[in-house]
Amino acid sequence: MNDQLSLQRLLYVLRSDLMRTYRSVLLISGTAALVALVVSLFGAYDGDVEQAPLFYRIFFIAALFAWGTIATSVCFNDLHGRGTNTAFLLLPASALEKTASRLLLHTVGLIAYLLVLTTLLSFVLEGINTLWIGERRDFFSPLDGLGWSLLPHFLVTQGLFFLGAAWFRKVQFVKTIGAVIGIAIGLGLVGVAIAWIVGPMQCLNANCYQFPFLDWLGHAAPIAYFYLLPPFCWFVAWLRVSEAQVSHGI
Repeated sequence: MNDQLSLQRLLYVLRSDLMRTYRSVLLISGTAALVALVVSLFGAYDGDVEQAPLFYRIFFIAALFAWGTIATSVCFNDLHGRGTNTAFLLLPASALEKTASRLLLHTVGLIAYLLVLTTLLSFVLEGINTLWIGERRDFFSPLDGLGWSLLPHFLVTQGLFFLGAAWFRKVQFVKTIGAVIGIAIGLGLVGVAIAWIVGPMQCLNANCYQFPFLDWLGHAAPIAYFYLLPPFCWFVAWLRVSEAQVSHGI
């Protein structure tokens, strides 16, 4: 059996994490459903049933990014809490398994759950709308193209907050946003400095986008954004959890 990764141990950790969070998941789901019900009833009464796909797309996307980022930002609270970190660190699983469990829950698990929740909610709400005004919107489809097209951006965003959850001890959501803004400003200043060093007069007399460096950057940036940034954040988060276990002699 691998000391770092065992499927059986990972499933046990996943089950433990699910038991720890299922009550908050049900509470948030119920609150979101009630809000959607009120908005749906008033919207249907005002005659917006023709904008059917938009209503459930907005619900799914808003829940994915709002709930997903907030939940991810606090997914390692038990690691940082004085009264809970001992239980987390003494859990008979490796740092990789503990990190992978939280990662799976807040990526694959959250996406799958919201797809099912939005689909079921659309059936319930449109059944109510049919009784309310005699009309209904189209049901939400889990294969909705707009939702799937935004999933790569969610994985990038989730990766940043996942790293922030492992790195920061308190106020992780706010600190992560601040760190991202600070890094973005820093990279922007570096880019401006490089452009100035490469040839400011060329930028004044020609199209800066004709520089080969900028052409290369334009091709490399999407690759780094979609394919390198999320795994990098997940990897550093795992290192942070590993560091915590080593520092406590686990």
